[in-house]
Amino acid sequence: MQFNIKAWIDGALIDCTQAKVPLLSHSFSRASAVFEVMAITQTNKGPAFFCLDEHMNRFFYSAQSTYMNLDITKEELRRALASTARINSVTNGLAKFYAYYPGIELGTTASTNKLSIAIFCLDFAHLGISPADGYKPVSTGISQYRKLHPQTAPVHAKIVGNYVNSYLAKTEIRQKGFDEVLMLDTSGYVAEGATSNIFFVKGSNVFTPTKENVLPGITGRFIMQVLEEMGYPDNETHILPQDLHQYDEAFFSGTLNPVQPIKNIEDCFFKCPGPITEAIKDKMQQALTGRLEQHDRFLTYI
Repeated sequence: MQFNIKAWIDGALIDCTQAKVPLLSHSFSRASAVFEVMAITQTNKGPAFFCLDEHMNRFFYSAQSTYMNLDITKEELRRALASTARINSVTNGLAKFYAYYPGIELGTTASTNKLSIAIFCLDFAHLGISPADGYKPVSTGISQYRKLHPQTAPVHAKIVGNYVNSYLAKTEIRQKGFDEVLMLDTSGYVAEGATSNIFFVKGSNVFTPTKENVLPGITGRFIMQVLEEMGYPDNETHILPQDLHQYDEAFFSGTLNPVQPIKNIEDCFFKCPGPITEAIKDKMQQALTGRLEQHDRFLTYI
């Protein structure tokens, strides 16, 4: 797919096709980059970043977790994101930004602290993605691959290398005919989807796995806040796959799929979408489009 868009690389806006790194760069060959993916949503006041501060804070946390020293301030990053979104006329899409080692390296560790920052802001029209797809019901299979244990890698950081785990799991499950994947942790408890947190509904109670082994999603944390406001406080708990049949509803939540109803997990079927899933979906759509005044602080207008 050809993009007629600009990328921000180390302070310069260049043609997206010119945004390149050597194949022998440390971050390409060792997957040592960190990144964020953030929604750009259309509101009645114009396009806005959703949870900009939260994504920037996690970006800097991810860098710290991987011993990277970012040569950019949060205010500089904020301005760069806004200028990249504006020049590409993004009204409804996403921002994806990276910190990475651009130089050629053959060793396990980088021999220099020199980092590059890259920012891409893409409208869904550029990607051929329909925003409605993030709300479509999905069938789900359980992968044989387990989530990384926090003693093997910083699982609460968004490190490129961590996502080989998700890639393998989702590829395996897609080949079995499912739309999405559910991953377990190394103790056998339900963890999350490939790139999404998961929620379960039983009666008027909502449950989600504990976060010691999974990335606490920014959209997922926002969902938990909205659920509490709606009178459905979220409960973090250990969930075994053999106990899934006790729940009435289930849904994934991530940047590209804010509230995605789950039809089934293997041979366990749910109401889809159930009433609480439908209610939280409506609230999320209102929040993302600036129609809930109490959540306006999560929108940074471009």
